[in-house]
Amino acid sequence: MLKISGSCLLILIVIIFSAGLPATAKAQAGQAQPVPDIFEKLETVKPGQGPVVISQDNNIRNLVNLHLSQQKKMNGIRGYRISIYMGSGQEANKQADQSRARFISKYEEIKSYKKFEYPYFKVYVGDFRTKSEAMRLLKRIEQDYPDAFIREDIITFPDLLTN
Repeated sequence: MLKISGSCLLILIVIIFSAGLPATAKAQAGQAQPVPDIFEKLETVKPGQGPVVISQDNNIRNLVNLHLSQQKKMNGIRGYRISIYMGSGQEANKQADQSRARFISKYEEIKSYKKFEYPYFKVYVGDFRTKSEAMRLLKRIEQDYPDAFIREDIITFPDLLTN
């Protein structure tokens, strides 16, 4: 007959239960926010439009969908924004709000964001995939914001498909 001490039994139970936890966590995480298959969206026939047929190896489809799911975990994609305000101190929050409101009143079509990154309140504008796109806006706003500069950031997903 096999004798097992109390500490060995405890370790065995911990190992058995912990082996199933990653799979459970993956399943729950996968159910929370599934990434839509971009190819299915593209191939969906819409009224008044012709069909789109994509012929490719399934491995390509899987890689693209894997890339999209990883990007979704980052809550955006790598890109560029323009910094128009950065300040710290007691009035910095209020000044950041004023700077953002002034920007929105003049450039309402461009998204703006206020962030607190210790110890600074910052206002960023735009969501640009390339630095050259950001440079065009920087040239456009440089009269109003002479200290503005381009910085890398995680930007929101662009609207690629509209219904």
